[in-house]
Amino acid sequence: MRIELTRTPGATVVAPEGDLDLAVADDVRSRLTGLIEAGEVRLVLDLAAVPYVDSSGLGVLVATMKRARAAGGDIKLCALQPDVRSLLEMTRLVKIIDVHPSRAEAVASWQ
Repeated sequence: MRIELTRTPGATVVAPEGDLDLAVADDVRSRLTGLIEAGEVRLVLDLAAVPYVDSSGLGVLVATMKRARAAGGDIKLCALQPDVRSLLEMTRLVKIIDVHPSRAEAVASWQ
């Protein structure tokens, strides 16, 4: 999975491309954990190019949220595809993870 990183004042934007599933979950978890351990605890996950998330992918999101919060930060999601939004609503993760319509709005919410 290709992951684009963009550092902005106040947050690091992580933009993965492709399905967030069992095949890539460990790699994505490792990369996000590395960012948090390096002190980048305010993360925006731009999921515009992620059409599908399975239970392993949900686990990555929850684990990343917990790690970031434990380090004094948090994660925010943005630009969700319809199927991904439905999954997050069905699992009620939208109640514990902030979701924004666009990258700009998610980054601005940190300020």
